[in-house]
Amino acid sequence: MKRLIFILSLFICSQNFASEQVFELGNKQYVNENYSEAISLYDSILTSGLESSELYYNLGNCHYKTNDWANAIWHYEKSLQLNNNEKTKHNLELVKLKIIDRIEPLPQLFYKKWWINLTQSLSTQVWQIITLFGMGFIFILQLISQFTTLKSKQITKIFSAITVIILLITQTSYHNNFTKKEAIIFSETITVNSAPTSSSTNLFTLHAGSKVEIIDAIGDWINIKIANGNSGWIAQNSIKEL
Repeated sequence: MKRLIFILSLFICSQNFASEQVFELGNKQYVNENYSEAISLYDSILTSGLESSELYYNLGNCHYKTNDWANAIWHYEKSLQLNNNEKTKHNLELVKLKIIDRIEPLPQLFYKKWWINLTQSLSTQVWQIITLFGMGFIFILQLISQFTTLKSKQITKIFSAITVIILLITQTSYHNNFTKKEAIIFSETITVNSAPTSSSTNLFTLHAGSKVEIIDAIGDWINIKIANGNSGWIAQNSIKEL
């Protein structure tokens, strides 16, 4: 058993080392403006099962340089799922200026907007770590409060309430990044229909790079909703899910 664990550990280490070497080669190709070669190298790391926010960010940059707006947006969005980085958000906003569709989101009440900004201020992983630390800290405080004054018990209640709020933030962040199904349009132009059939009424059109939320799926059709509240059905092969 120990030998098996050692072999597996050695294999994982060698795989990570090889991926780091490929990543550095990809970076060199990017610096030399060989973007297609850099994309191939970065994609080979993803194919091996390894992913990171930086890897998706670099891929987004490569696709941006080759004017592939849909792929650039998709990779920036994937990067933000792993790390809510300001430079990634900045590049995402830049590439959104390149696409055709200008979808204005529905106005939000101030408290909903505040809550969304709060959940997006850190990555889901960071919120999860903070929650675990908070729960551990509360456990320690509860042990201490068994042998101390009433004031310590009040402090425990305050920290418990704070941890519950952080837990709610973590759940919202996880839902938005991992449970909520979203996708990027990859077809140059796609017609959104009123029903999952090509003979139904044409509602509006979307273009490559637009982000949609997936509501439902029937056969080769998916029901989508966009930021302004409009919804309809499009062919499944026109999108790439995040």
